[in-house]
Amino acid sequence: MFMNGSSLNSSALDPSEQALQRPPWVTTTLGCFLIFTIVVDILGNLLVIFSVYRNKKLRNAGVFWTNNC
Repeated sequence: MFMNGSSLNSSALDPSEQALQRPPWVTTTLGCFLIFTIVVDILGNLLVIFSVYRNKKLRNAGVFWTNNC
């Protein structure tokens, strides 16, 4: 144990070493959340594409502009 408390100073570590000090469950949870978000985004975009393909009323410039903004 260091007498001056320098072991508690996190600025002594470079950022790559600080990232490795996270508990494994934090990294796993964050990764699962990001994967889930990406999958839901892709499925939502596919539903919009499918609905425009199936419904001819949605194939105009106004709807196209609204969906892209």
